[in-house]
Amino acid sequence: ITGAEVFGDENFIIKRIEFDSRNIYDAKHTAFLAINTSTNSGEKYINSAIEKEIQVIIWEKIIPIIENITWIIVENSIRFLQKLAKFHLHQFPLKTIGITGSNGKTIVKEWLYQLLHEDYNIVRSPKSYNSQIGVPLSIWQMNEQHELAIFEAGISQQEEMLRLEKMIQPTIGILTNSGEHNSKGFIDDEHKFREKLTLFRNCSVLIGREIDFIHRQEVLEMFGEL
Repeated sequence: ITGAEVFGDENFIIKRIEFDSRNIYDAKHTAFLAINTSTNSGEKYINSAIEKEIQVIIWEKIIPIIENITWIIVENSIRFLQKLAKFHLHQFPLKTIGITGSNGKTIVKEWLYQLLHEDYNIVRSPKSYNSQIGVPLSIWQMNEQHELAIFEAGISQQEEMLRLEKMIQPTIGILTNSGEHNSKGFIDDEHKFREKLTLFRNCSVLIGREIDFIHRQEVLEMFGEL
């Protein structure tokens, strides 16, 4: 599925993936995913995860001095997680709501959950998990009992939303607010707005404030009948 290589116990069953060693409370069926970011390296926390009895490490290379560990070697830890999430989503035939905007994503998600949870078994983003890491971890929670998914998506760089859309694949889209406060990483506010709309490229329903659409009609034309 992901092009990863396994060294060790290929029959180990993984039910949970943790990328923060501080959140490991039950190592059984849990794998630690070491993630590199612009400010930190997950490799520094591998020993901490092993001290908590983690037996499976997902990383971009093997550390030879650590024995009795099953290694899942990947080209890029974040891309591995995203590929896995996309595959996982396809295992379950359910409707997905995707939420993005400058603010209010988490509030709208929680309101929707409160309104709908008595009628549907819902999986949703925990807390404000809306990043390149948070979205796949949210999707990883899904199982055959769920009927509806509600995921929020946030971006800070160009082309990030396209990767999130490929994972979430929402059929219903919600734009909470298009007023930009920080367009760092984009040409301007309009560019960031266009990037956000990528989340809705395959939606059959798009919901948002009328004022956001009236003044952005030339952008919305890219979605045809939407």
